[in-house]
Amino acid sequence: MKKFISFFVIINLLLINKVVSQYRMPVYNDYLTDNYYVLHPAMAGAHFEGVKVRSSYRTQWLGIKNPPSVQSLNIHARVSQKSGVGALFFHDQNGFQSQIGAQFTYAHHINFFRSNAEVNQLSFGLTVGASNYKHDQTSFDLSSGDPLVSGDFQKSFGGYVDLGITYNLLNLYAHLTIQNLLFKGKDISDEVILAKPRRIFASLGNFFEVNNKWALEPSLMLDVVEFAERPNIDLNLKTHHSLRVAQIWGGFSYRNGLTQTLAYNQDTQYSQSFNQLSAITGFSSKKWTFSYTYTFALNDIKINNSGFHQFTLGFDLFSDEFTITTVRGIL
Repeated sequence: MKKFISFFVIINLLLINKVVSQYRMPVYNDYLTDNYYVLHPAMAGAHFEGVKVRSSYRTQWLGIKNPPSVQSLNIHARVSQKSGVGALFFHDQNGFQSQIGAQFTYAHHINFFRSNAEVNQLSFGLTVGASNYKHDQTSFDLSSGDPLVSGDFQKSFGGYVDLGITYNLLNLYAHLTIQNLLFKGKDISDEVILAKPRRIFASLGNFFEVNNKWALEPSLMLDVVEFAERPNIDLNLKTHHSLRVAQIWGGFSYRNGLTQTLAYNQDTQYSQSFNQLSAITGFSSKKWTFSYTYTFALNDIKINNSGFHQFTLGFDLFSDEFTITTVRGIL
């Protein structure tokens, strides 16, 4: 029992891909499933018409009791010619650690397009959010004498402000978002004021039409954490195929980055690097969108071979008559 608890605690602190994710929803690959709003607030309402609803569920390590899981729901819409709004809610359960959070977004869009046949839009987004974090070891066996097992129950609260900018030009898109531009956190149990490093996400991609039925979408995402030695990076490639009644896609995403320790300042020590490969597939039919992502670690140390599974279900309310290309994937 002692060995299992120590191993579980160490894995949670070092190997889980949740870099600086306390008080935030962990960053996975669901942004690639027609869901860039989860990363970039400027994408709220960027699709011109209708309301986009996206819900996702992610679980890891099948076959292990109480495996890590994340559930999220986000909704965003264009409410006027130049304004968009959005909201995101999430629950993150990771063994004896859990957090729930909510955030709300306002986006301002500046349109340079000359007709509905093209996209030339500059967008700015502002997000305000908060989350509640719990750390519960009350059910652990204290007789083991393990220094990592304290048997306590701690709660903390964090609020934050994010700022983002997005530019969409025809089939090209670029995003830049600063998370924790402002942050204030407090440990409820001992009144300790908490700090968080800023985090910058930069995304760039393009939609290449091969013909009227096929398209390729290469993209990359940089994740720069303050005080980290180097950025985390996603290299992505998706292919889109247009059918008479649906659009299907598939692709791969490779992620390389650094895990974190508990320090959140200039003395932070980022431990071993991690590598992950994700396979993504999905389809859109009428107003419905569904996607499945399977992620497996390329590191030598693994919990088991089951990998990570993520399901995303989307629904577009009202009609969106604004189309960029025959195969949609950007907005």
